[in-house]
Amino acid sequence: MDSKRMELFAALGYRPPAASRRGRAVGPSGAVVLEGVSGEVVDAEAPELPPLEPEELEALRTRFLSEPDEVLHLARESLGAPVSELDFARVLQEVEQALRAPEEALQALRHPPFRAKASVQLPPDFRFPLMTHEIPIDPTRTKFEPVADLRGWLLFMGKAWLRGASVSAAPFRRHDDARHASRFRYALREPAPGRPVEVALFSDFGTGEYPARYVARQLLMRGERLEYAVHLGGVYYAGRQGEFDAHVAEPLESLLPVTTVLTLNASPEMRSGGSPYFRYLDERRGAARARQVQEGSYFCLASERFQLIGLDTAYFEPGRHREPALLGWLESVLTEGRRRGALNLVMSHGAPYRYGAPRTTELLEDLKALVVERALADLWLWGSTPHGALFDRGAGLPFLGVSLGHGGLPVRRAEPGAVAPAPVRFLESRPRFPEWTGVRPELGNNGYSSLLLHDDGTVGLEFLDWMGNVRCAATLAREGSGPLVIQRCNESSKE
Repeated sequence: MDSKRMELFAALGYRPPAASRRGRAVGPSGAVVLEGVSGEVVDAEAPELPPLEPEELEALRTRFLSEPDEVLHLARESLGAPVSELDFARVLQEVEQALRAPEEALQALRHPPFRAKASVQLPPDFRFPLMTHEIPIDPTRTKFEPVADLRGWLLFMGKAWLRGASVSAAPFRRHDDARHASRFRYALREPAPGRPVEVALFSDFGTGEYPARYVARQLLMRGERLEYAVHLGGVYYAGRQGEFDAHVAEPLESLLPVTTVLTLNASPEMRSGGSPYFRYLDERRGAARARQVQEGSYFCLASERFQLIGLDTAYFEPGRHREPALLGWLESVLTEGRRRGALNLVMSHGAPYRYGAPRTTELLEDLKALVVERALADLWLWGSTPHGALFDRGAGLPFLGVSLGHGGLPVRRAEPGAVAPAPVRFLESRPRFPEWTGVRPELGNNGYSSLLLHDDGTVGLEFLDWMGNVRCAATLAREGSGPLVIQRCNESSKE
């Protein structure tokens, strides 16, 4: 790749492949390989989705001209937001010009033609307790925004919109492989009186942007109190090695000695075939094997009263879970948990339904026999949908739902009152910055969730935003032998 073009890509946010932190070795074929701590051999130079080159840009333009609806559908699905035909055509032209004259494009980036408007400048008195100069806050940044950063999305993920451009998938890791004596089932500490188990859950965190960095800062400040942290998936732009290194491994590294970190697979990770994802699992285990137990892309953490069950809703098909072996494994852990009276807490990147959409998803259809007809799930927590929300049980939905796809991506501010398949008990509808600042009011608030698993079987659920504000506190409990219900749900009025 031309050096100026690579410099341009770096300036626009491209993260090139990085050497493994666990060393490199040459395999029999001459390829550089990395032996995982579980015995798998991971190719350290495994292919990942490359940026668009000029000839591929031309191929994408040709496809857009002949099949505009199909290309726009792919772009909208990938970005989770509307993209107009006019915007797409304009950015195609901008990218073509930048690739043709990268030095000119670099100069334009170094010397922007206008200053930031006052509406995107923070007031001098903007402060919050966790604020630090180590994580600068720049409201003018538009990286990962669907339209404002369409150039970045097109350059660094646009190849996925070409036919035949998929990256070879890494070997899938199965619970019944002889190398995995755990069968992907691990012990969850039993809650004790006055000593609940704390679990942080966050999704679509892998951006490296300041909201995600402040979420990571909050997790680190919890110290040993935070026993488990689960990323529900989403490393952007395309789950590359460099993106894992910079956006996930580096900000979460200090957690590893004290907190068990688990990570689900997601559609963005599979754009690069999943090799960086599986490599990250192995590197994490190598760094702190006593705590970092995860071997594959699905798992069950079990105690007598609780089960945390992570699903892979990306490897075989985006947003689906119908592989027979995985369904069989899931049925066995759900049934076992229900038999002993434990709460089954299901976690995935894919969503069973979405706020703002009247119908449930194909993923729910895949799991209908288990979670609807047999009602084996008590609480389902998912990423991918760009808002924080708590849903009650609804018609044909005998489980509580939590949406957490607002961990790091810039999201549109949610408007209350939209349709949803289940009743909404809390919706994160505030802007990213307090309304009194007048800054970026169109952006939604980023954040994550914290679970407290108590010895009496109750669950404390909090939604926190990227600044550390508790946005909603709820108590979930069974009433007698009945289903899990929301006993209390209080939304904070403080800004």
